[in-house]
Amino acid sequence: MSITLTEIQKRLKLQLPGENAHIPMSPSGRGRSSEAIKNAINYRKSAVALVIYENKSELKGVLTERSPYAGFHSGEICLPGGKKEEFDQDLVETAVRECVEETGLIHDHFSFMGELTPVFIPISNFSIQPYVFHYLETPVFTPNPREVAEIFTFPLTQLLEKNAIKKTNIEIYGNKTLNNIPYFDINNKVVWGATALILHEFKELLEKKHFDL
Repeated sequence: MSITLTEIQKRLKLQLPGENAHIPMSPSGRGRSSEAIKNAINYRKSAVALVIYENKSELKGVLTERSPYAGFHSGEICLPGGKKEEFDQDLVETAVRECVEETGLIHDHFSFMGELTPVFIPISNFSIQPYVFHYLETPVFTPNPREVAEIFTFPLTQLLEKNAIKKTNIEIYGNKTLNNIPYFDINNKVVWGATALILHEFKELLEKKHFDL
């Protein structure tokens, strides 16, 4: 992929692909976040970090696998992040703080690049603001076992591969099954739900579909 960090940052400053880019990865029946959140009561604000770093001229991203717990998002593949605390100055600080806590990365090595379109998760009543960061060093991870079962990296080019998007049935908390759910196959992991929505917008940003450059 010929796109550079400078080019990604440039595109993040233009009009984003937005919620139209979420639709291809949305579970059936799930509406746009901007509409669903209008009916939400006491929803919680959160933020996630799409961390990008360069290794041997290749751009890579970072994903985590949640530790098992009794809840809706147990074991899911996700971007590092979490809910906003009262002491966070803003959601950017939330994203970096949570990422540092979960992965052991160093706070001072985060360089803010831009934001993507928010995603609302009705089942857990969270509004997620995604941010993109350049990590200035080769990352060394120390997973927080309470929250993270595994941390893995992937080349950003995986998002652009022809067979990156597939469909499957997914079992969720409460002994329920969601059928024919779109997901990204990344490192043989099933990346679906809010994380897939965020990554699909980022994929379209990489593809230049919505930009006159």
